[in-house]
Amino acid sequence: MARRPRPPGDRPHIGAHPLRRFDDTVDVCSNGGRPMIRTRGTTRSLAPPYGTTIPSAPPPRSVPVTAIILARDECHDIARAVRSVGWCRQVVVVDSGSTDGTQQIARAQGATVWEEPWRGFAGQREWAMRNPGVQHDWVYFLDADEWIPTDLANEIAARVGRENCVAYIHRRRFFFLGRWIAHCGWYSNSWQARLLDRRFSSFATTDQFSERASVKGTMLRLACDLVDEDSKGLTCWLHKHVTYAELEAGRRAALVPPFRRLKQVLAGGSEESTRPLPRTIARDIVFPLVPFKALAIFVYMYLFRSGWRDGWQGLAFCIHRAWYEKMIYLLGRPEALPGGSGGNLAPAPDSIDIPPVPPATDTANDGGFHALRCSS
Repeated sequence: MARRPRPPGDRPHIGAHPLRRFDDTVDVCSNGGRPMIRTRGTTRSLAPPYGTTIPSAPPPRSVPVTAIILARDECHDIARAVRSVGWCRQVVVVDSGSTDGTQQIARAQGATVWEEPWRGFAGQREWAMRNPGVQHDWVYFLDADEWIPTDLANEIAARVGRENCVAYIHRRRFFFLGRWIAHCGWYSNSWQARLLDRRFSSFATTDQFSERASVKGTMLRLACDLVDEDSKGLTCWLHKHVTYAELEAGRRAALVPPFRRLKQVLAGGSEESTRPLPRTIARDIVFPLVPFKALAIFVYMYLFRSGWRDGWQGLAFCIHRAWYEKMIYLLGRPEALPGGSGGNLAPAPDSIDIPPVPPATDTANDGGFHALRCSS
């Protein structure tokens, strides 16, 4: 198995198991579908999902937080997600039209299910957070293909409501083809605000492809990580990213020119956003000016951000990100619009006059060859 050093700056603990400092090597392997850590020839489990029988786990329904899980056709993952937030006093699944039994599975796990047509990534979260059925000021947003390890549940239980802040951010461990993508720049840039005081938080409902909240107040960091591990298979995951690419193409088409956007950022237009300012500048100002974007992304992620350390899965993931960027470009072109012509061809007529078919000619006497020559 390929060995790789832990990424610089990574925390010195995973779950409850102490690991060595960041200059040591760590392997991620699998045991019955559960991620494992191997150090110096020994194999240790990551902190398992909340709901496993562990004495140090928070008691069920003991933390004054409302967990909100957005779902649609997530029968493979919804039970794991609901169980992992069982420490929250209220667990709500907001379903946007599942037809595969997701709602029934969620209810069987003890969650409350609200049905609401899809409003977009930000709009759905804003609607859920403002719903009068939410019982607590603190809400935690979880995707159906994610789960909360016990160590993160313990940290939230120990800190929420006891510190002077309005939101907590933490990183996300993304698993791709069975392996944690620890490099490529993916993990180090995965900070997101998921635990929010809804009195001071909001989502931009006009943005169709954004799930980042805006907050008015102080944000603090959590040391433990969320796990993103989709079990629906690669085909479903790729289909989902085609949809994401289409949404991202629309978002980029609506952006103001980079230098005008820079003025907006420097004027404080993003001061409440939970996206770090350097990332906003890199995404909306620097990246639009980069040529050969797909190639640039692959070189940056695989070589400069050490994606090669994540084995063949790291190579596959970097290729996917380059492909995803190319899809964004193609879907943003006029030729990709319905009709496929980009408006360059004359519109098709409403009706076409088809000449009548002439009566068949009896060619029995001349063998048919002479009639064929005459008709041509």
